[in-house]
Amino acid sequence: MINEKRYRVLITYSLFPTSIGWCGVLTTQRGLLRLYAGYAERNQLLNHIAGAVDSHIKKVPATGIVIDKIKRYCSGKHVSFEGCKMDWSSLSPFQQKVLKAALKIPYGSVETYGNLARTIGCPHGSRAVGNALAKNPFPLVIPCHRIIRGDGKPGGFSAGGGVMLKNKLLQMEQLSLQKNR
Repeated sequence: MINEKRYRVLITYSLFPTSIGWCGVLTTQRGLLRLYAGYAERNQLLNHIAGAVDSHIKKVPATGIVIDKIKRYCSGKHVSFEGCKMDWSSLSPFQQKVLKAALKIPYGSVETYGNLARTIGCPHGSRAVGNALAKNPFPLVIPCHRIIRGDGKPGGFSAGGGVMLKNKLLQMEQLSLQKNR
């Protein structure tokens, strides 16, 4: 549960439709706090956000650089989220290390949990990496959908559409790359 008093900042939210379903962002003055993606219905997303926040938050128009990039990404455009301002304050140092490494996985590519663990200097930490990714507050922006199991299967995905959405995003990226070759 997100506690506004813990952050001592105003939390705002925006909801917007995309080709992968409804998305929503929670932001603070530090940047993106949470991204919700792939919800079939607006009210389903709104209820999820209301259940995750234990205090009043303010609705703001769905505008801004991150929202624009999310919309473009969801429409099949090759978008880089590097440099987007994010509020990392709710994450442990290990989670931050995992997510920052995942951010570097190129569009249209995949990496395994085990290889990502080795990349961050934790060679036997694939399960810990998976647990950190399961709590990724920035899906799409931090492309945890690009991380798969060592046997080539997709593994989990905690965004609104689950593994079906993960497969859809991976397919969308591959098709986008093929069209641009």
